Amino acid sequence: MIAQLANQNFLTEANYISSSLITLNNLFLYLEDNPAENRLFLNKIGNLFENHIKQEYDYIPSPITFKLAQQKTNPKLKIGYIGRTLRCHSVGWLSRWLMQYHNKDNFDLNIYLICQPEDYVTEQWFRKNASSIKSFGSDINEIVREIRKDDIDILVDLDSFTSQITNIIMALKPASIQVSWLGMDTPGIPSIDYLITDPYVLPDNAQEYDSEKIWRLPSTYLAIDGFEIDVPTLKREHLDIDDQAIIYLNIQSALKRNPRIIHLQMKIIKAIPNSYLLIKGQDLDETGHKLFEDIALEEGVSKDQLRFLPFTPTEAIHRANLSIADVVLDTYPYNGATTTLETLWREIPLVTRVGEQFAARNSYTFMMNAGITEGIAWSDEEYVEWGIKIGTDEQLRKEISWKLKQSKKTSPLWNGKQFAVDMETAYQQMWEIYLQNNNH
Repeated sequence: MIAQLANQNFLTEANYISSSLITLNNLFLYLEDNPAENRLFLNKIGNLFENHIKQEYDYIPSPITFKLAQQKTNPKLKIGYIGRTLRCHSVGWLSRWLMQYHNKDNFDLNIYLICQPEDYVTEQWFRKNASSIKSFGSDINEIVREIRKDDIDILVDLDSFTSQITNIIMALKPASIQVSWLGMDTPGIPSIDYLITDPYVLPDNAQEYDSEKIWRLPSTYLAIDGFEIDVPTLKREHLDIDDQAIIYLNIQSALKRNPRIIHLQMKIIKAIPNSYLLIKGQDLDETGHKLFEDIALEEGVSKDQLRFLPFTPTEAIHRANLSIADVVLDTYPYNGATTTLETLWREIPLVTRVGEQFAARNSYTFMMNAGITEGIAWSDEEYVEWGIKIGTDEQLRKEISWKLKQSKKTSPLWNGKQFAVDMETAYQQMWEIYLQNNNH
């Protein structure tokens, strides 16, 4: 239906449909790994959305002549980060290191919080590191006025598909250059100039269907210095699992529980008699239990080999409890991101299925940047093969764990300071291109 609407170039009188439809586009990332076709109509939706927003709101292009004059008197680049999750949330945990290491001598760091509560993460990592931080509700005109008044050179969107308000703001282009980073795959809004990637997270031909200019950083599109770890509260005896059993772990939210990948995980469990699949994640209710149990039945796996884990009180305890797993099984067509990084940081082997879209290559780029190729599968069959091989080969698991431990000393994935330098270099180069294109 969305594809048909895009092809008809619709502009409905029901404004909430026109303005909200773009936030539905992220559902395709969970359903199907087919960017060469899907991105074409998702980009059409992004274009229609932007045209609609410019009609509904007061659109004023950024004043280029003023920018050029200002550059001579104030060489500092003004970087703005806009998002709704700069708090105790995956985006907050992963973006905090960039804020920590920004070069305050060369960059003014401005943060715009959109309809979000604040917590200790906001205070410790964002408020303390920003030149300016402002919190807003849903008043679009107020937010746009403030960003323009702050004269932001480069505005970085951390929300992507997940926030209608942020999408509206990006469509109105309150900054000279606009960038999509971290939050999710790009929403396809024409006013977003660049998408931050790396050598692995998008295939070589991605520019053929991505509307933004793909900007590949030299190593990784994301790096962190690590995670806080507490004391484990989960043990095998709590789950009635013996010491000789092989434990596989699946940790994801409900949207990522695609039946296709669950079938593959059950094939792995079936191949190893004394094995268990632990399932943890948001929205794991009776419906989620039934989904896994029904697929287990179809694949000939006893539901006695399944364990559903409760919610843990803190992220630090959650990460500590990962140590119960021998192998973590990733999801597809939407991989883990934070969960993958947590798994690698805890030195636990991971099996991932690589695809074509950004969401299907997160774990691939993180593993490559950590120096790990064991567990990277390019087909469904290979995913099952790696799951069985790593699960049954204790020595291989030890070797992978050793590599992951060593990677903390040298890997770009665990070097937030160098990553900040790479991002700042990209910002400076983007700004130089902007000046060259407008200096006439």
